[in-house]
Amino acid sequence: MIAREGRNLTRGRTLGAVAVGAVLALVAGCAADESPSEEAASAETRVIETHYGEVTVPADPQRIAAVSYNTVWQLQSLDIQPVASQDYSRWAQEYTDEQNAFIDGLETVGSFGELNYEAVASAEPDLIVGDAYEIDDEAYERLSAIAPTAIYFGDSRGDWQTVVTGLADATGAQEALGRNRDAYEARIADLQQSYAEVISGQQWALITAGDGDAEFAVLFPTGEIGATLSDLGVSIAPGVPEPDEERAAFGYANYSFEYLDQYLGEADIILTPANADGSTWPPLDAVFSNSLFQALPAAQEGDVYEVYAGIRSYSDALEYLDRLEDEALAHVHP
Repeated sequence: MIAREGRNLTRGRTLGAVAVGAVLALVAGCAADESPSEEAASAETRVIETHYGEVTVPADPQRIAAVSYNTVWQLQSLDIQPVASQDYSRWAQEYTDEQNAFIDGLETVGSFGELNYEAVASAEPDLIVGDAYEIDDEAYERLSAIAPTAIYFGDSRGDWQTVVTGLADATGAQEALGRNRDAYEARIADLQQSYAEVISGQQWALITAGDGDAEFAVLFPTGEIGATLSDLGVSIAPGVPEPDEERAAFGYANYSFEYLDQYLGEADIILTPANADGSTWPPLDAVFSNSLFQALPAAQEGDVYEVYAGIRSYSDALEYLDRLEDEALAHVHP
């Protein structure tokens, strides 16, 4: 983390003995006059802790610019309406009508990986928020020259909870955060009680299509979906590989089709992402049609489940848990 240090300015004066009483009286009078303004200034700003150190932010920000890809949706979950965000038009079909309505009319500040600093400044934000997966030191310095900037960073890609908690602190949305967190924890407890045998008694594997031809990817607990399943307490099949430090940071790793049986053969349940409408994500067709995959016990028993996941906040995670119950947990073969 980068420490932000303020300046301490000192002034020295030599006072004559005769003037001491008058000066003390004058100082006391000034202190009384300045106290209300100092209190007002304190009420108008707050000092918060961020990934890049302490930042002084507005106590009640009115114009918030979301400069990272997931940030606008995380703000939506906190009932915070930004004035600017990335341009999501290329991916509009991946979002719900409610999400598209939420960003409709917002000023845009570039797209993923292509932040437009001039556009950020034009939005005239009084607070800029984002995550350190996209906002590095150099970007942070440039954004901080425009407006107070609060950037957050989780332990892994699946640690959206740390980022959302930071955003709630920066924007003053702690009440919404607490409400969402309580609902998430209650839903987890409810599913654990209702499907105890399926969650902890069955062996799970979470996969998706790989980045290359003839590859599949194992999704780890450090990823966005894996983290939610970890909170749920699912038991991962013993054959599923564990990530090294580098792969854990990304949340997934690619493997050749030849390892399908070795890594997934002991899984009772195989879970994959789906499209937003519930249909099969096209790249997964190659995995599902592979003879080694079709011979897996989970595939033979019909215990391969496709569930849409776009988890960036407690609200998203709650929706995912609802879909997981409806489309997987309630249908697992005993």
